[in-house]
Amino acid sequence: MADIIARLVRDCNAERAKRTDFPTIWTTILKPHPYVAGLPVQESGASGPRLKIPLLTGRFLVFDGSSFSLA
Repeated sequence: MADIIARLVRDCNAERAKRTDFPTIWTTILKPHPYVAGLPVQESGASGPRLKIPLLTGRFLVFDGSSFSLA
């Protein structure tokens, strides 16, 4: 399971490195992924706004406007 989530983060960051916007990444990678458990939720973090995408593992994939990470 950890490998699948790590690959999801890598895939999202690879697309972002190509300057792909979040809506496209959401539609093509995240929304159809079987480990994504719900819609993104916007919140404010220490460095500004970010999106949290819930995963089936109970963790979140976090997009801070420039990259994806796990929380």
